[in-house]
Amino acid sequence: MGTLRELSTKDFDHDLHAAKYRGDIDAHSEAFNRLFALLNDYDNEHRLASAEIHGFPALAGVVRLIEADPAIARALENDQDGQRFCQAVGVAIRLKMEKIGWAAVGMNGIIRGSSYFTEAERFIKEPPLDGDEYKVRALAATDAISKIGDVEEQEQTYREIKEALAATRHAEGRFSNV
Repeated sequence: MGTLRELSTKDFDHDLHAAKYRGDIDAHSEAFNRLFALLNDYDNEHRLASAEIHGFPALAGVVRLIEADPAIARALENDQDGQRFCQAVGVAIRLKMEKIGWAAVGMNGIIRGSSYFTEAERFIKEPPLDGDEYKVRALAATDAISKIGDVEEQEQTYREIKEALAATRHAEGRFSNV
């Protein structure tokens, strides 16, 4: 399996929402190492996608494997922050689904037969973009930014986008001078 599809703590560091769970990863490092190994397994990538194809949240495809892992089960049972560890698992699922070409749709689906998860994010397969489609979308996004807020806010947004793009390329081993 290629390294670009593998999920790791670096993915949490580079995602603004996921970064909020970095402390949870450190507090439950063994459980997260097991979760990452589970999600990076090719067969489990297929289970995530297959669940969505059959009308269930991606998490439903691997929830039994997650709950059956002793290290992850201990973290779920000892989750003193309420649902914080469960939420971090959901974030890991989102990051993994994005890596394998799926996008969150902004709604949840029911998880059945789980001791710890009642619902999870739903995803849709993103069609691959060819070079022209990618350029058109990038230009449309840039144009949309130019219509939001004042000039200072627009410039700040452009800087943040350039920094995020550079960080993503660096994390993927594609260095650039963006």
